[in-house]
Amino acid sequence: MTTPEDVRLSKRMSHALRHAPDKYGLELTADGSVPLRDLVVALRTSKQPVTEEDVRRVVAGSDKQRFTITDGRIRAQYGHSTVQRIVKQPFVPTGPLFHATSPRAVNFIVTMQQGLRPMRRQYVHLTTDRELALDAGRRKAAHPMLLEVDAVRAHTDGVQFFVGHDNIVLADVVPSRYLSVHPTMF
Repeated sequence: MTTPEDVRLSKRMSHALRHAPDKYGLELTADGSVPLRDLVVALRTSKQPVTEEDVRRVVAGSDKQRFTITDGRIRAQYGHSTVQRIVKQPFVPTGPLFHATSPRAVNFIVTMQQGLRPMRRQYVHLTTDRELALDAGRRKAAHPMLLEVDAVRAHTDGVQFFVGHDNIVLADVVPSRYLSVHPTMF
């Protein structure tokens, strides 16, 4: 069970590792990682003491797998908005990918042929799981539109995809010609 304290800590970890590492005195490597002990020290405040065990508990309890710890280093797996480009491993899709957004945004993405763009993030976020896409889309609209990406064709045509984690796939941009719209019913 996630406690309110763990939610607050997860948000601070996201801010430090995805958006503003410099505000915490952290320097991300090319893969976006920092030593776990450095993050713990950076997150400590008099109002919220943080231990390595606290950080590990938040990482283990995250249903969205936002973070990973490997060899004493921690990194956010996706969602970066830092100026420094985070290097990701290539991904070769074997089936469709999904993205959900508001009906209003679909007009720009598909009708006006803007395609999927990262906006304030470094990468477009896609998923192999349509329900996960809809859950993310509900942050934008109560009744999101589901976009299906013909990822195999897009990849064949030169669109690059990258590993986010098990269910998240990243891309620089996805042109609208690879998208089909699926209205959702609730």
